[in-house]
Amino acid sequence: MRNTIRQRLSADIPALGGRVLEPHDDYASADKPYLVLQQGWETGSGSGFPGFRKRYEVWLHEAKAAGFDAVDRLAESVIRSLDERTMTDPDTGDAFFCRYIGTIGRDRVDGERQTLSRILRFAVDAVQPAALAETVPDDPWLEAIAAWTRALLGGSWQVCLNEWPPSYLRPAVLWRLGGMETGPGNAAALVVRKRLVGHVAGRTDNEEREAAALLASSLKLDGKVVLSAADRRWLAVEESGIDFGADPIAEGQLTVALSRRVKRESFAEDAPLMREVFFNEIGS
Repeated sequence: MRNTIRQRLSADIPALGGRVLEPHDDYASADKPYLVLQQGWETGSGSGFPGFRKRYEVWLHEAKAAGFDAVDRLAESVIRSLDERTMTDPDTGDAFFCRYIGTIGRDRVDGERQTLSRILRFAVDAVQPAALAETVPDDPWLEAIAAWTRALLGGSWQVCLNEWPPSYLRPAVLWRLGGMETGPGNAAALVVRKRLVGHVAGRTDNEEREAAALLASSLKLDGKVVLSAADRRWLAVEESGIDFGADPIAEGQLTVALSRRVKRESFAEDAPLMREVFFNEIGS
């Protein structure tokens, strides 16, 4: 992945002359401009992000005599090369999506090396170690809304569940379980409600907004989602909301409340499965 980013920068910015270096390289006497590519920290799904994310820092170094206008132009070239770009790792064949997420600190002046520098940050989303691959079956309600989404948006959209997988490609929709509760019914049945969160990642802002709006309005207009056509079981759509300001990758723009009546003896079928159990032994 790091090599893929380096090769993309070298190919897209001829002025670098291939000078995209590693932190351990000796670049004290390197011709300018040059870049230093450094891998940052990794965020796992336990932190609230639906999937895994790696961060990369690109350190820009321009000749002091060139001025900060040259730094600005170099920064624009780097962002244009990597931001909102899908790349394929030649070693693994996995595709990954890269986004620009801002700068770190202030511009710097290095009098010893006679350079001007700036640090840009990028996030590579949906990097999931194979050792942590999901093994628990998906929630049937998620499977149902995924099938409904595919039918509405068509085959050009990838539909994911729970976490962004490796090699997801835009346009894509991710559905995950946000919460669950039971309500009073009668002696024979309970009302089960689940809140689902939808993440809509389009290739453009307009495509993303249009798809999110279509999903939110169609859910409310349809009023139900098929859970099992053979058994004539349905999920009622109680609420469907959208927040265009939410981060489509990390937070999700859609919130949907679904419900159905469940016989008390079959309630466990609608309860989510436990993925992990932890315990702490308390000493006396």
